Amino acid sequence: MNIVQKKREEFSINIRKQKREELFKSKRVSNTQYLPFSDIATMQSEIYQNAYYQKQCPNNVQLNETIQKIFKISELADAFNQHDCEKNYDTSSDVDIIFDIIGKGYPVLDRACLQILLSFTLPSHLTCKPILKYIPTLLKFFNETQYEELQQTVLFIFSNLAADCYQCRDAILIYEIPQAVFQAIHQTTNELMNDLAQILINISRTQPLMSNFNQIQMIKLCWQLFPFLQGHEYIAGILQLIQKICQKDKNLLDMNFLSSICQDHTNSDLYLNEILALIKIMSYFDRNRYEQIENNILNFIIVKVNKILLNGNLDKHFQKQINKMLSIFTNMIVENPKIIYIALDTNIMQLFRFNEQLQETYKEIFCSIYYFSFYYQVINNLNQSQIKQFIQLFQPIQQLINLLDQNMNSSDIIIDILRIIEIILQQDKESISVFIKQNGEQYLAELSQHENEEVYKICESIFEIIN
Repeated sequence: MNIVQKKREEFSINIRKQKREELFKSKRVSNTQYLPFSDIATMQSEIYQNAYYQKQCPNNVQLNETIQKIFKISELADAFNQHDCEKNYDTSSDVDIIFDIIGKGYPVLDRACLQILLSFTLPSHLTCKPILKYIPTLLKFFNETQYEELQQTVLFIFSNLAADCYQCRDAILIYEIPQAVFQAIHQTTNELMNDLAQILINISRTQPLMSNFNQIQMIKLCWQLFPFLQGHEYIAGILQLIQKICQKDKNLLDMNFLSSICQDHTNSDLYLNEILALIKIMSYFDRNRYEQIENNILNFIIVKVNKILLNGNLDKHFQKQINKMLSIFTNMIVENPKIIYIALDTNIMQLFRFNEQLQETYKEIFCSIYYFSFYYQVINNLNQSQIKQFIQLFQPIQQLINLLDQNMNSSDIIIDILRIIEIILQQDKESISVFIKQNGEQYLAELSQHENEEVYKICESIFEIIN
């Protein structure tokens, strides 16, 4: 890992840690929250309640080991409800005490135990590690408790463990916690689905990446979980997880899922980048893999590209989205040239017009290889008559010379521009005089000295056309 990657990873870890701490502070026990101390009122429950709240044992009751442990839980709960756990604190004995007490029918004690465990998941791997062997016990408690508040806290603990390090993350995976939680809640409540999503998101962000087997298991769960999600943060996070897995193995991308999210335009602008990233993965397939959903995908992109360009969004963020769409169009045109006419029937058309102000405004687009690769595919797939119509409509030579001047430091862009010019001059002899008038020969002479052999060869070919 180089220095830049290391700093990026450290920054990511710090951000995740900060979010975990904010979550914990927001979930600290409030005096207004109510849970019964005991599910069943008995003499023993009264003794335990007195021990927890008053930290006292009645004179006529023997001070046994359980009561001493309740004293300890009460003390820890008070401490960590007010202050953070120190990163070097040895949690081993406390964790053992907690799992001797939890799940015995005393919801208030259960809540205190879970809050303490949650505080242990924050500081460091040292404070987390003793919890790992009790993960199955936590899952059993999750399945058996009737209180959603306690279930949610268990999920917070699992989520923080998944975000701590790869050893904790892998423990969550070994015990198949995400799958078990989904099976437990998907038919009864939607309230905890976002919390389950956060576990998956944290699993995917922890480095190094999980094994191929686990990636397959996680993406299967994503397909099931996605319809239940609410909130941009969780939807975007799960889409990013799907993208990350599919980038490694493109065959895992589910075409029906992709089609469904493109048909649902509800709030799709909020996670457009994530959807476009998945569509781009699809665009590398042979057309027979996505032909059935091709129209849905194209309709989605057309709506988005028209909206962005029609609104005149100048922000680089939106221009980068246009670049992604151009890249997708380019890949799909290779498989199906007819898509050219669909693309040219959108507001993308304005990007072919020569307008120096527009070029300056959309600098992120006009200095991107995606624009020129798209431009080349369009010109390369038009017949001679269509190229002449294109030339009459847009007068492209002046624009291309101008863009060539702006991108003289990029070999890839130079090659695409020269290829476009070459095709235009081959198909329309009248454009030769325009090319010469725009000092095209001067650029050719300069580029003939270019270190890239491909640039030199195209310049030679254009010289032959114009002379």
